[in-house]
Amino acid sequence: MDKILDFRRPGIRGAVVCTALAAAVMLASSCVRRELYVKPDEGGVVLDFDWRNLVPGETAPEQMAVYFYGADGSLTRGVTENGKFSGILPSGNYKVLVVNEDVSGVGFTDMENFDKAYAYALPLNKKAVGEDMWIREPGWLYSSNSGELVVEKEDTVVQTMVPKPMVQHVVLNIRLTGDVEAVTDVSAALTGVAPSVRLVTGECGDGYASITELDPQPVEGGYTANVLVFGLQATNPDGSPADNSLRLNMGFSNGGSQAIEEHVDTGGAVGPTDIEIKINVDIDVAATSEAGFSAKVTKWEVISGDMNVDNRPGGVPLAGYENL
Repeated sequence: MDKILDFRRPGIRGAVVCTALAAAVMLASSCVRRELYVKPDEGGVVLDFDWRNLVPGETAPEQMAVYFYGADGSLTRGVTENGKFSGILPSGNYKVLVVNEDVSGVGFTDMENFDKAYAYALPLNKKAVGEDMWIREPGWLYSSNSGELVVEKEDTVVQTMVPKPMVQHVVLNIRLTGDVEAVTDVSAALTGVAPSVRLVTGECGDGYASITELDPQPVEGGYTANVLVFGLQATNPDGSPADNSLRLNMGFSNGGSQAIEEHVDTGGAVGPTDIEIKINVDIDVAATSEAGFSAKVTKWEVISGDMNVDNRPGGVPLAGYENL
């Protein structure tokens, strides 16, 4: 009987089957669909700060708020760290506004709008009387803006911001003549000041004319006081400039007192970019026949930068203010 001989070695068939299955599995796994990684459409932003406009004797704010206004209507807010800002933004065109929001006596509104954003002095409620609008003294507010910042994909844009003061420093010098020792105390207020300022333009045309309080301190020959304001001259609702007046209340050694209100005419001496404004006032104190005292403003002047406005014949400089 013929025989069929099988020359295959034991296990060869099983090995061939296993190898085929493994190859099929690998082929199947190589056909799995994978999502490709797409880099986001964004870029880096670095803002440096140049404090060339810092008021002498003042320190730069520890932190600045940074607002990015996208051309697509988006708004992104950040803060500086260690004197600069560094972050990531979606690619596009932006406007930038920086301001030190952590400042005393100041509130902010319309910050979602680059052109309308403004700061305002908080009300001084303890002084609210009738229609008078008393405001608190704002601290040193600094701001800067840029109308164009372009953020490109996978790139970093670097821009330098140069903040400038948004307030004016008013210095009141009162020089006393006559019965100087009869004056025991002086309080003061300045009317017609601006209660707010637009952060981008620096304009002070919003709101009603307000009143701010000063705290005169005795010095040799008189009293001196200073206060920060957003603007020395506010704008009335009808667009006309508000009047500035200096209100003084003087106490005398006999227990009496006298209120004085003097119109302050800046005569164009004060500009919106002036940082320091001096108001110098001469007051003569005299005894009265009723064993009392009276005070009268005899001279005054307003000084800002190189300009000097006074009401004296010939514009004769006031003597004695160099020590006040």
